[in-house]
Amino acid sequence: MSALRSLGALPWPRGVRAAYSLGPPEDFSLAPSGRPQAPQAWTALAAFLGVRDVAYLRQVHGAQVLRERALPGPAVAVLTADCLPVLLSNETGTAVAAVHGGWRSLAEGILERAVEALLAEAPGSPEGVVAWLGPCIGPASFEVGKEVVDALAPIPEACVRPGAPGKAWVDLQGLARFRLKAQGVVRCHWAAVDVFADPKAYSHRRQGGQAGRQIAAILPAPLGGKAG
Repeated sequence: MSALRSLGALPWPRGVRAAYSLGPPEDFSLAPSGRPQAPQAWTALAAFLGVRDVAYLRQVHGAQVLRERALPGPAVAVLTADCLPVLLSNETGTAVAAVHGGWRSLAEGILERAVEALLAEAPGSPEGVVAWLGPCIGPASFEVGKEVVDALAPIPEACVRPGAPGKAWVDLQGLARFRLKAQGVVRCHWAAVDVFADPKAYSHRRQGGQAGRQIAAILPAPLGGKAG
């Protein structure tokens, strides 16, 4: 059985298509060369989305935003194994983004930069942006040191609670929703799945270097359209 799941039920603008995976059999890990370790997984994803190509990068923990302006654009994708995947679309569907939301990226403002870049690509308002936050390590599993909490500041009280001495439990999804709302993005949806606690999912913190990679991908609308 495939781990690929459609996000077609979300209120994306007409023509936007999106999907994600959760654990095996598909593994979207990249080899040291930067090429897919399992090309058949990527072929299956492209067929699932109805496209010929899915654009991806060798990811780093940072806040750099790269633009792809090919028309018609390929689907763009982000890989995760604990970090938070975020998919965004502007209100017409003519510009989309796939964001890698690790704690370092969130601390450096990746969501704010992604929203700014999205709105710079096409007319629209933050209120019209549709956001989806995918499976990631959950607030009951993500215990970090004080230096991480300090780096993520300002962080709402609802997204952090005391842990062992010098540590705290952090809610990455909750923090992302807080950051997006501060940017004016209020149309936010999420999958409340803790990949560390879910044995079906890939989790680097649970599985170490043997962990595979989940994917989240989004395809822009060819001509845009109204949300529906």
